[in-house]
Amino acid sequence: MTTTSLALTWMWPAVHPDRKVLLLDADPAGSGLLTGYLRAGVPDSAGVLALAAQRPPLSAEQTIECALALDADSTRMLLPGVSDPLQARPLAGTWTALADTARELGRFGVDVVVDAGRLGHRYEPTSLLHAADVVVVMARSEIASLVPAAAAVRRLRDERPGRIAPVAVVVGDGYSPGEITTTLAVADALPVALDAWTAGRFAEGGAQGWRFERSPLLRTVRAVIERLAQLAPSPDLAVTS
Repeated sequence: MTTTSLALTWMWPAVHPDRKVLLLDADPAGSGLLTGYLRAGVPDSAGVLALAAQRPPLSAEQTIECALALDADSTRMLLPGVSDPLQARPLAGTWTALADTARELGRFGVDVVVDAGRLGHRYEPTSLLHAADVVVVMARSEIASLVPAAAAVRRLRDERPGRIAPVAVVVGDGYSPGEITTTLAVADALPVALDAWTAGRFAEGGAQGWRFERSPLLRTVRAVIERLAQLAPSPDLAVTS
């Protein structure tokens, strides 16, 4: 669900105009951004691996220095992830340091959105999942996707006792939000449009133009961010998986 994470990052300042946002690409299975949005390449000085080469604790300044700006004024930023699952093997300490750094970034007016990939990977960023103010489980509105999503929600509820229940973001038409909320036992189920045209623009790095800004994907993603703001009024760290 890399496209949805990008869309969340792109629309975040529209809902929180006084905040900046950083997308942390923490998928241990390998980044979908590196073969899509970032296919032109990433400088050696940028990304999670460049940050991991520095000794923890990590500062907000170090994290921003390793990020890429997605727009002219760096309101939207991206910290690229790994290209090979083996590169994620030594990153447990980096994920823990970044979970702490997210709080510091929050005080500086930067919210963090994490793309954690599929749950269950042996090198998953567990510390980020545990530290998040709100966790979003993404799925398609079909049985084949909702069954593993239900298992992920159960696990997250067990591992985050006393915290806000996971939120389901459901891509495409099918089951109603009410049915999904009840079935998955989530705090809410929020629909996101299945929008191939806008997904293609993200994959090509061409995020601009009135048609793009008013697309079904971005309109529905904006509604998701508004609902997350109600559930977690001051989120420093939001994780999608």
